[in-house]
Amino acid sequence: MVQEFHYRIPWRAQGYRPGHHRGEQGGGGIDFRGHAPLLDLPDPRRLDVLASLRDPFETWKVRRYSQRTSVPVYLIADVSASMAFQGHRRKLDVLADFALALGYSAYRTGDPFGCIACDDRVREEALILPTHAKGAGMVASNQVRAISAPGRSAQGLLHAAEHLSRHRSLVFLASDFHFPDALLEGILSVLARHELVPIVLWDPAEYENLPRLGLALLQDLESGRRRTLWLRPRLRQRIAAAYSERRAQLARRFLDQGIRPFFLIGEFRAEALSEFFFAGEVAASEALA
Repeated sequence: MVQEFHYRIPWRAQGYRPGHHRGEQGGGGIDFRGHAPLLDLPDPRRLDVLASLRDPFETWKVRRYSQRTSVPVYLIADVSASMAFQGHRRKLDVLADFALALGYSAYRTGDPFGCIACDDRVREEALILPTHAKGAGMVASNQVRAISAPGRSAQGLLHAAEHLSRHRSLVFLASDFHFPDALLEGILSVLARHELVPIVLWDPAEYENLPRLGLALLQDLESGRRRTLWLRPRLRQRIAAAYSERRAQLARRFLDQGIRPFFLIGEFRAEALSEFFFAGEVAASEALA
């Protein structure tokens, strides 16, 4: 069964296609925006007699409404080598589950959905331009799941904005964010004009339930470097502490830009993401999968 979650945007959309979100365009919607003189908005069907009687200048008043509209929804997916990590599940498979849910949720909301997969470049074979098609999420999910030979960096994320709509859009940036802070700064800069929702995708096996004692061969999937470590309780604590510190660092960096990240730890649960948008900041920060 395809999961579905609900989202919202804190601004008025600029599109013309009818949809779910509050818009800037006037029309026959249901969102009351105030009154206007009858001569400016000659629609006697919206005449407000009481407002007209209260006007000290004795001007006939009509009600103004805003048309609800749709907004482009994008998934920018990091498919670099680190996302191929497999613990309880492969990160790319969890990302594919999220892509399926996002595409279906956008369809149900009436928004066009697009997907841009990047590693060291934009993966043209996994590029979906915004569409209202019901199956777009399924296509994106299958393409992400089938990614092979991922690049060893996420530099392509800097070029994802070139494929976004010129109108302000809702952009989900899904990544483990295991890349330099300088790259993160660049990504935030090129996506600044859009409503950004970072999806920090980690697997508990990266830092929990490590062997208590013994040799372990570790590999950096991005660089391919390998290193043999003698795992011991103190080192396990340092690894867990490093992830905790990285989480706090990411949260602070995003919040400095007025952005709230969603930490997807383990399996994706649609209800947790709905809580992120609707249940308030405290509940959202603890809504871990």
